[in-house]
Amino acid sequence: MENGIKFYPSVEYNRKRRLKYFVLFAVMVTIFALMDVWFVTTKFYMGLFLNAFIILFIVLTPKTLKETPVGNKPAAEIFQDKVVVMGKTIERKAITSVAAIVYLGKVGNLVENRQFLEKCAAEAPLENMMGSFEITYEKDGKKATEYAVIENITEALMIFVKEGKADYRLGYSLGKEYRRSVYNLKEYAAEQATAAETKVKSKTKQLI
Repeated sequence: MENGIKFYPSVEYNRKRRLKYFVLFAVMVTIFALMDVWFVTTKFYMGLFLNAFIILFIVLTPKTLKETPVGNKPAAEIFQDKVVVMGKTIERKAITSVAAIVYLGKVGNLVENRQFLEKCAAEAPLENMMGSFEITYEKDGKKATEYAVIENITEALMIFVKEGKADYRLGYSLGKEYRRSVYNLKEYAAEQATAAETKVKSKTKQLI
């Protein structure tokens, strides 16, 4: 882990979030422009102060773009002694908890989606999935949190589960509903370790 294990953002997901943001921005600008015309026509100049909402959107734009990267740079990197999340470096020893939320896609109607959500929460963790990666750590005696939406979210969480030095949590989100995983992640980590060991032994025998 000297060079760090890299986890990349979901470009497609972030592009959709950006598009949604700018469409909302465009709609707001249009509405406020029409309102401004009415305010000026009726000489209700105090109403022009509502344009502060547009200024707020403009101020938030750099933050939105930063939180929804569409490039090929990793959104999170996990090293032996530190973790880098969206450019923020966190010492591993300062981390108190790690949470992962897997984003699921709809499979049918409301009932079918709920059943699917509960099924995922009860079974072994899904791999190669996108989700939210959240790290809570101690900074100057206070708790701070950094997060990123990344691909292979479960794989990132399992690094901390195997280490066992921080609290961990896995959950699944589908629409507005959320379920926390009830699967034993420690057992899952042990299963992975056994499978990896068996694979190495098998390859060694083939070489001999």
